[in-house]
Order: sequence, then C-alpha cells, then structure tokens
Amino acid sequence: MPAEPADLVLVNGRLYRGGASSPGGVAVRGELIVQVGPDAEVRGRCGPGTRILDLRGGLVLPGWRDSHAHSSFAGLFRRDCDLSGLVREKDCLEAVARHARATPAAPCLVGGGWLQSSFGPQGPDRRALDAAVNDRPALLLAADGHAAWANSRALAAAGIRRGTPPPSGGVVEFDRETGEPTGTVREMTAILQVLGALPRQSEAEILAGAEGFLRGLAERGVVGLHDAALFPDVARAYRELDRRGALALCVDGSWLCDPRQGVGQLDRLRELRDAHCGDRFRPRAAKIFLDGVVEAHTALLLEPYADRPGERGRPLWEEPDFFAMVCALDRAGFQVQVHAIGDGAVRLALEGFARAAEANGTRDARHTIAHVELVSDEDLPRFRELGVLAVVQPQWFYKDAHSDRLLDVHLGPQRAAGRFRMRSLLQAGATVACGSDWPVGGDVISLDPLDSIQIGATRRAIDAGPDTPAYMPEERASLRDLIDGYTLRGAFAGLRERETGSIDVGKRADLTVLDRDICAAAPQEIGRAEVLWTIAAGRLVFAR
Repeated sequence: MPAEPADLVLVNGRLYRGGASSPGGVAVRGELIVQVGPDAEVRGRCGPGTRILDLRGGLVLPGWRDSHAHSSFAGLFRRDCDLSGLVREKDCLEAVARHARATPAAPCLVGGGWLQSSFGPQGPDRRALDAAVNDRPALLLAADGHAAWANSRALAAAGIRRGTPPPSGGVVEFDRETGEPTGTVREMTAILQVLGALPRQSEAEILAGAEGFLRGLAERGVVGLHDAALFPDVARAYRELDRRGALALCVDGSWLCDPRQGVGQLDRLRELRDAHCGDRFRPRAAKIFLDGVVEAHTALLLEPYADRPGERGRPLWEEPDFFAMVCALDRAGFQVQVHAIGDGAVRLALEGFARAAEANGTRDARHTIAHVELVSDEDLPRFRELGVLAVVQPQWFYKDAHSDRLLDVHLGPQRAAGRFRMRSLLQAGATVACGSDWPVGGDVISLDPLDSIQIGATRRAIDAGPDTPAYMPEERASLRDLIDGYTLRGAFAGLRERETGSIDVGKRADLTVLDRDICAAAPQEIGRAEVLWTIAAGRLVFAR
C-alpha cells in the first residue's frame, strides 16, 4: 500500500539532528513526523491536500522547551503595573502612581519587576509606596521573585504589624528603630501571606492571561513549558484548555510545597496532581524552595557571606522536615524540583535525594535542582551519581550591571566570579536542561531561547560588543549543549523524550523553524535569528 499523503511538508531547509545541521525536509501527518530525509523523498509524501512550507534555507529544530518558567508569577507582574526595566525608585513610584490614577475602580494594585539592587539591604519602604497609592492595597514583586513591596493597606490586610512573627520559611523586614514593618517581605510564604489577603482575578481573566502567555511562547518557537510553581487558579485554566482540546502547547508543572505544613500536605498535593493531569497538561512535579537569593542574603552558602561574616543564610525548611518531605514525595511518585541558589542549598538538596533513594529504592525519578548558581567541586559528580538533573538559566550567564554590585559585596569578588558553572556540570556527567525563569531576571528578562543560547555561548550580555570581556569564559557551553538543553534534554526533564525532543519518524511533530542556520552563525549573532513557524503536535500555531 502506498504511504498516506502528509498534511504538512517542510522542504528546502536544513535540519538540526545529532548536534549538527544538514539539508533535508520533514513530512507530518496528524500529530506525528512520518518522514525525514532528502527533499525528493519528503515531497513524495505530498498529496492534493498537502500544505508545503518552503523554508528557503531556514533551520528546522525540535521545538523549544522551557524547563523552568513562572506563568503563575507572570500574571502578577503583568496584572496591573509592570516595572520591568525600571532602575530608579523614583521611576518605579511614578509608574505605580500612573497605574493607580488610570484604574481608580480596581480593588487593589498588583504588579512587579523592581530590582533589589535599586534599594538598600532592608529593601523598599511602604511609606514611599503609600505616597503613590494609598486608597487600596498594593503589592509589587521584585524581578527575582523572592521579595515583594507592600504598602500599609496591604500589610494591614495580611495582619502584618509590629511584632508579627514571620511565617515559616519567610522574612518580614522591620524598622530597627520603630519596630514597624518596612513594607518588604521576602520568600514565598511571606509573599503569599500578603497576596492571599488581596482580591484575586476572576477565572475569565486568568484564563485569558494563560492563553495570551501561551501565544507569546509560540511566537518564540516554544512548544513546551514547565511552570515551576503552579498556582491552583492558573492550573485550573490549563486544565480547562486541555479539556477543550485548546491547549496547543504541552505544559508540565510543579505544585508548591509549603514548609509550614510539611508532610501533612502530601494528600492535598496528590489530589491536585491526580485531578489536573490530562493529555497535554501534566503537573506531576512538586516544588520546594530550599533557599532564597544571594541579593537578599537568603541563599544558603557553605561559607559565610563576605559582608556578614557570621551568617551563611538559612534553609527555608528545617533540615529534618526537608528530608522527610523529599522522601514522602518520592515515595508518592512525584518528580521533585528543588530551588537551590547557594552551594549550601545545592548540597542539602543532593543529600535529600540521596536519602530518598536509600529509603525508597532507586527509580527513574528525574528529580531536579533548579538554578545551581553556586556549586562546589565536591558536589558536581553527585548529580550523575544520583541521577539528579540540573535546570539552569543561560540568560543569567553574564556580568549583570545591577545585581552584580550586590553579589560582589555579599560574596566577595572571587566567589562571585564562580557562578553558573554549566560546562562544569556537563563535564561531570550531569544532565542539564535549560529554562528562562521568566519573568524573573536581571538586565535581561527574556522568554526567547535564542537570547539565552547566545548568552550561554558567549557569556556576554545580549547587546555586548565583541570587546566586552566574557564572564567566566571557561564555562561557555557548546552550541549543541545549549540547543539540546532547550530541546531533547528539556523533553527528558519533562519525562516526554519518547514523544518529542528530536526530529525522528514516529515522534510528535513539535518543530521550531528559524530564518537562518544558527549552527553556521557566529555566537554573537544567534539572537538575531527569527522564528518563522512554530509547529506543535502537527499544528501550525505561529507563522511570521
């Protein structure tokens, strides 16, 4: 019997396979790739109804997969007041005041994007925010997602006043002279205490926001996402889109674990997982924030901070509770994702996974440590030994103009110059996938994998000139490792490598088509490439 004709054929281009590009085409029928090879063979699958895309020398890649982003947080950043790119406190406050004047009927003002480096060690002050908006609660997340700036009304709504103890795993800043809360709260439990006291968006607004976010991903060639800290209302939106058959992109996700509840929350997490998992939406992971960030002295270090000799930071979980939680999640079949910035947190996370394997036996769990900003030489080989994945953010791998001022002071120049060791992880045998952590970031807050790949390959800012010194050039990753980190290894991190992640017959037709072959481009030119088409499960979800 002759082969059935393809629905879609891509010709006159180059294919990325096995770390290199070569001429060829792809035929797609339904959701699957049915032929890969020379154009003449692929054209042989054409029928009367086949759509043909002439790539004109463009590059076909497996569809990009973002293994660590925050669509739940993104809704907060973009909900009212987006401060991304603003450096001065004055500019932030003017933007807040404009939004407050433009939305007089809104019951609260929520947004974010301010930089911790723009404020002192105690963070921004509620009184300055009160001057910009005092007729309703206001809450603004920092660009790194680990602090929030609240006005007096928001603090009062959350029950935070003089002497209020911070929630477990959270920090509330108090004025050293008056004892009153300054308006800065840090880490997830404290942020959620304030956020939970504010009016929420409607389900329709959240659903519209999710659809808009997915369209933005498709425009950048992204066909798969891992939401690294799911909010239940956002998860409901993804589940509804999946139920309707309207979720073109694959979405995985992690349910947020609360250090105040410990293993007592396991039944609730299991119920959330089982109730939401469907065809294209699979929230099968659990997320533990083990430490914070260096900028706020909340990252857990092996050695004390340079500017605070007696402090190494504290884990956001008590060690026995953390070990018990990891073991319980592993036993319940969760993939566990741990946020670990400091080298102390990375070591503690690895020890937690080792204890889970000892208690429950080894399995193909693919537990993950996200960020790995600092890691000791001693701990590098443990990733391979324990089968633990690292999910890193290449768009951070350069000398940031703002936060690095803090990092040099907090860590000391020598330790600050040893961050983001992607190449060392790979050489030690670790499986490394890539994500954006969007909308979290520093100078660059980008959802575009091409930006991340260029920065990872050059260790320079996206707009840096050729004379700009590279940051830790010995840690430059190869183009293959960066592309694979956004494709095949991303699929592996999401337990989807049998379905997608490479251009092979029988796999799902998840494809990203660029206007040029980045394998032949100079590293500093990679970010100039443009996405021409994004194909998800055989559907053309974006065309430039």
